[in-house]
Amino acid sequence: MFGMYGTAVGCAAAWAMLGLFQLCGLCAALRLFPQQAPGPKLLLGSVLSSVEMQWFPALAAFFFGFDLRAHLAGLGLAVACAAASLIFLKERPHPGTALKRLGSSLAHRPFFWAVLAVWGFFCFLVLHSFRWEDGQVFSSQATYGDMAMHLSFITSLATQGTFPPNYSLLPGARLSYPFLSDSISASLYLAGGSLRLAYCLPMLLAGAQVLWGGWLLLRQLLNGRGRSALAWIFFFFNGGLGVLWFLGGEPGNFTRIFTEFYQTPTNYTVENLRWVNVIVDMMLPQRATLFGWAVLFPALYLLFQAVFQGEKRLFPLVGLLAGALPMIHTHSFLALALVCGAWLTAGLCQSTGLSDRALQVGRLLVPIGLVVMTGLQALLTRLGKTDASGLLVFACAGLGLWAATVAFLAVQEFRAGRGPLLARTWGLLLLVTCLLALPQLFTWTFRQVGAGGMVRGHFGWVIGQDNYLWFYLKNLGLAGVLAVMGLLTAQKEAFARYCPALTIWFVAEFIEFQPNDYDNNKLLYVGYLFLCCAAADALCQLLARLKDRRVQACTAAVAVTALSSSAVLTMGREAVASYSLFGQGALSLCQYIEDNVPADAVILTDQRHNNEVASLSGRNVVCGSPAYLYYHGLPYYANQKAAQQMYEDPQGNQALFSDFRVEYVLVSDFEQSSFAVDIQDFDRMGFTRVFDDDVRVLFKVPDPNAPAS
Repeated sequence: MFGMYGTAVGCAAAWAMLGLFQLCGLCAALRLFPQQAPGPKLLLGSVLSSVEMQWFPALAAFFFGFDLRAHLAGLGLAVACAAASLIFLKERPHPGTALKRLGSSLAHRPFFWAVLAVWGFFCFLVLHSFRWEDGQVFSSQATYGDMAMHLSFITSLATQGTFPPNYSLLPGARLSYPFLSDSISASLYLAGGSLRLAYCLPMLLAGAQVLWGGWLLLRQLLNGRGRSALAWIFFFFNGGLGVLWFLGGEPGNFTRIFTEFYQTPTNYTVENLRWVNVIVDMMLPQRATLFGWAVLFPALYLLFQAVFQGEKRLFPLVGLLAGALPMIHTHSFLALALVCGAWLTAGLCQSTGLSDRALQVGRLLVPIGLVVMTGLQALLTRLGKTDASGLLVFACAGLGLWAATVAFLAVQEFRAGRGPLLARTWGLLLLVTCLLALPQLFTWTFRQVGAGGMVRGHFGWVIGQDNYLWFYLKNLGLAGVLAVMGLLTAQKEAFARYCPALTIWFVAEFIEFQPNDYDNNKLLYVGYLFLCCAAADALCQLLARLKDRRVQACTAAVAVTALSSSAVLTMGREAVASYSLFGQGALSLCQYIEDNVPADAVILTDQRHNNEVASLSGRNVVCGSPAYLYYHGLPYYANQKAAQQMYEDPQGNQALFSDFRVEYVLVSDFEQSSFAVDIQDFDRMGFTRVFDDDVRVLFKVPDPNAPAS
């Protein structure tokens, strides 16, 4: 590894590693998905390659540590899979013919070029969100909070090589966050790429996979180019009525969107506008969500074909992708499980002749659910019971009733002689998923969930004091209204496709899986994807009632403008946002640390979120930002208190330096503003100044076992 600036040779090696994994994935896709069209086959191959690059080195790292040996072993495994795929390939396409077919296929997909244009804009946002300018690191608005945390995962994993990895922000605590979304960047960093290249390049690829995968999925769900185009716009250009709060009023009311910090139409907490834009506030800063959706959307695309188009051979392949998800993005894994449950229920109802009754019940649940949820929100808010264990019990009871219904329907299938088919399809999917996912869940997820008490009952996402209907109306806007209309008017087949939205929304409104209420949106957005299908259906039905094509076109344009204006303004804000994350002094300090400080050293710093020691050098700090640690359910209080004691009374707390294995102490303007620090105390105790630029001083802690001079 060559450090945060990388070298030309190192960057070339990083590109080569990514390219070779991509080639291996494409070879595997030729064998696994022979019936797919060229475009989907290319997407699925790219997704497979990303999963291989995340998982194969990680598996080898259990034996070697996260180092070059593990990556060579992982690359060898990928090459072996590609070679086996080519050996058993029944028909080997000529590369020139394949490219010609791909080009012809894309040329007949006009909306593909719109997807390509949005991906180009996303690439600009990614590169804009991590910039080295004038000797500083700049971020954008959306990445200012989260990027430092992800950089700490990337650099510590590549620098220290410990596997399973620990939090560099809390030494000794196992990293149970879905870290494979960052390990793919750590691999490129380890190969010698610059930190910016390692951070950005996989995101560019994942962005293409999400945007294209979403388009393919929606095109299948809606079976129509116009409807699927509308649903794609509704999802990726989501934004409610927030723009109304920025129209009129005092001078500057509108322009503050582009000048103030987080005062955008999709993220304006003063008015409880929390339904953030998918591209700007989910895909860009939330790396786990980005890489999770890159797998989830293609998995749902294949699952749809397996369930609704009779492609039964795809069930175990969906299980393969599902089993890879927990440590890429746990929320996507849970969302996929809920979609599987909903579509399994719909399929069993159809097979047992209950689909008409199920449609009636489903349609009835929509208005009744809205009324009940509105009343429940008002009651629980008045009683102060929006957080209560009883809500978790209620939700689990509802899920238990659902599971009992599925079990009953499955028994009817076995009685009718269709049990073996059920076992070869859904049973095989469940088996493959469990074989791959359960070791991850027991090794990482369940440990952190159990220790942090992260699963709890909570009603109403982040609704707060708002009325339930008003909250979702102003946040979802016209898309929410159209979605309800679409569900109420959907025919049997369409409702079966959209019903996962109801399941996901129920779970997300009653159960939380992290301490931060806001994080349940990672589930809600998957449900919203299906609501966008219903909304597009409803809008097309309304347009069909208009006989004049010009009136139809104008109405559609007005609807799309109303639905996307908040999103477009938010995107515009992100395109011009620029905040200094790490200054020149911080970069100079980290350069010194990279060159002179052991990779596993513990450095005492304050708890700022943009901690250059953790983010850029990959070294351990005694206690990172509580903004990260608290929401990961980690017990950081002892470390936080010890850090304060060591700064404010180092003489009286010398034992703490040994207890927390502190080898270096940083005293900068940040530490002096956070604690009552007397820098001379460290000089008097014999700490050595190894770095001093008049703003920040790095002390080396004396070795207590060294003989006195």
